Amino acid sequence: MDSNGSVPSGDIRKSVHHEEEIVVVGGGIGGLACALALHRVGIKAVVLEQSDALRAGGSALALWNNAFNVLEVLGLSEQFRTMFTNLLAWEIMNSQGKTLAKLEFAECEGGPHDLRAVERSVVLEALARELPEGTIRFNSRVSGIKKTESKTGITTVELQDGSTYSAKVVIGFDGINSCVASWMGLQKAQSVGQVGIRGMAIFPEGHKFEEKAQLFLGKGCRTAYLPTSRTKVFWFFVWNDSSQGWQKTSEEQIKEESLQQVLKSFPSTPLPSIISNTPLERISKSTLRHRLNTDPESLVNGTITVAGDAAHPTTPNMGQGGCMALEDALILTQKLYDALRSPNIEELETLKATPEHERIHRALVEFQHERHERTNFITTRSYRIGRMLQTGWTVIDFIRDRFVIPLILNKNTFLAHTLFDVGKLPGQ
Repeated sequence: MDSNGSVPSGDIRKSVHHEEEIVVVGGGIGGLACALALHRVGIKAVVLEQSDALRAGGSALALWNNAFNVLEVLGLSEQFRTMFTNLLAWEIMNSQGKTLAKLEFAECEGGPHDLRAVERSVVLEALARELPEGTIRFNSRVSGIKKTESKTGITTVELQDGSTYSAKVVIGFDGINSCVASWMGLQKAQSVGQVGIRGMAIFPEGHKFEEKAQLFLGKGCRTAYLPTSRTKVFWFFVWNDSSQGWQKTSEEQIKEESLQQVLKSFPSTPLPSIISNTPLERISKSTLRHRLNTDPESLVNGTITVAGDAAHPTTPNMGQGGCMALEDALILTQKLYDALRSPNIEELETLKATPEHERIHRALVEFQHERHERTNFITTRSYRIGRMLQTGWTVIDFIRDRFVIPLILNKNTFLAHTLFDVGKLPGQ
C-alpha cells in the first residue's frame, strides 16, 4: 500500500469481487473529499479511479470562502492558506490596460475573505494523505453498472479488468464525462461556444505581481492572471469558438496558439511574459461546456447518484466548479450519515419500519433537492457572465465596459455566493 491511502498501480484484482458500503467513482477533488468526509464520520468508502495515479491536470483552480469552509471542517484549510497567496482584490481592465472597475475584498461584508488559485495536484495529494490505506483503487475503469438487488438497493459496479464491486451506495464524482451520469441517462454537457487555454507560469527567482486577480477584456475574448504563490502565476485565455470539433493539439502548439492570441488582442498586458514562462506540461486547452438541470430527481436512481461536475458541469467564469464539488462532498456525507448511522434505543423501532436502502434513497433525493437551487443558480449565472464578458459586438462591449462591469464589482453582491456555509460534520 502507498502512504497516500491508495492501492498501487499494477495491483492484481482481475475477476475479484469486492463488497463495500459506499463506492465513489472518480478520484478527483470532489470524490476524495467525499471519501474523507465519510471517513471522518466513521463510514467506509472506496474510490475507483481510472487513472494509474492522482490526476494532476487542470493546473489550478480557484478556491473561495465556501471552499475553505469545507476544508476547515476537514482539517486542511491552514496548509493551503500557508502555501498559496490570498488575493486581496479583483480588477477588470480593457485590452489596453485601462481599469474599468476594481474591488478590494476588504470592503466587502462577511470577511475575512479567501480567494486563492490553488494547484490541483496539491489539493489531491493533501486529501489522499488523509485517507486510510487502500481507499483509492487506481486503474479502476468502470465498464458497467447493474442494480442487482432491488429489495436491498445493492448495486454492482463492473470494471474493465473483470473485477466487480457491490455497494449500498454508488456516487459518481467522475467529472464532466461521467460514466455514472451516462448510465443514468443524463444529457451530455453542451458546448457554450467558447474555448479556453489555461496554464501555470513558473518564476524560479520570484515574480513581482501584486496580490490581486486581473482580468482583461477584448473583443470576443478575455484573459486573466492570478498569482498563486511567490514563484507561480495561474493564467487563462478564453475566446469565442462555436466549432464543435477542434482537434487536440500538442502542448507546443497550444502554447504557441495562446501566445499569438494574446499578442494580437492584449499586447500591452503582462500575459505574453507569463505564458512564455509556462512549462509545456503545465498548459492545457478545452472546450467550455455546461449542463443545466431542471429536475433534481433525475440525478438519483435508487441508491445511485452523481455530484460535482458529473451532476452540474459549469463554465469556469465564477471559479466555482471545485468549490461546489467540495460543498457536495460535505453535504452528501451529512445526508448519508443520517441514513446509515446506528440508531439509538428510542429510534430503533422507527428506523426498523423503513428499510435501509429506502432511507439511503430518500437521503440522496433530499441532497439533490437541497443542492439544486444553488448549483443551478451558479451554473446559469456563470454562463451568462461568460457570454456578457465577450460578446464580440463593439456597441455591446461599450455598454459592458461603461455600465455593466462597475455593477458586477459591487461590494454588496460580488462575494455573496462565496459566503455559503455547509455547516459541520456530525459529531463536530
